[in-house]
Amino acid sequence: MSNILLVSATKLEHHDEELFGIPIHIVGIGKVESALNTYKLIQKYKPDHVVNFGSCGNLGNSKVGQVIRVGEVHDDFDGCVVPQHPTLYILPRSRMSGYKLFSTDTFYKNDASYSELYTRKIEECHIVDMEGYSIANVCLSENVDVSIYKWVSDDGDSSDWLANASIGYNNFKEIFKEQWL
Repeated sequence: MSNILLVSATKLEHHDEELFGIPIHIVGIGKVESALNTYKLIQKYKPDHVVNFGSCGNLGNSKVGQVIRVGEVHDDFDGCVVPQHPTLYILPRSRMSGYKLFSTDTFYKNDASYSELYTRKIEECHIVDMEGYSIANVCLSENVDVSIYKWVSDDGDSSDWLANASIGYNNFKEIFKEQWL
């Protein structure tokens, strides 16, 4: 097993301090806080691989509790005259999972109206979160491998989020054990 750094946005997603003896580090909710804290953790622990895990919203046909290994991440940045942030491919094309994650700093609601760019990204991606893009960006800038696993907790209606997050986390634990231990 390599030197793995486990990061999650909030303890509410899992309620654990560690996973199979590996400490879970909380990086915070949103792109700025998660980027800053991921960077600090990389500097402190010098990991070979960062594994980000947590809940996400469904934008496609995924089921509640389904764990998805993300292949590429997209950002919601819309600077109009400034070129849009690039897509980050976190898995080599030869191993691409096909799942696209859209990271945004606002809670996605399936009945809200959004800008043209935001709507296009929603239509292109399978799931939505608030940290994946920034964590991946920091890892790639620091030359640290990164894997992102998200479990579907809602589809824009977060009323059952806590119960659904628990289902997804239990599913993630099994996948993590199989793939990383």
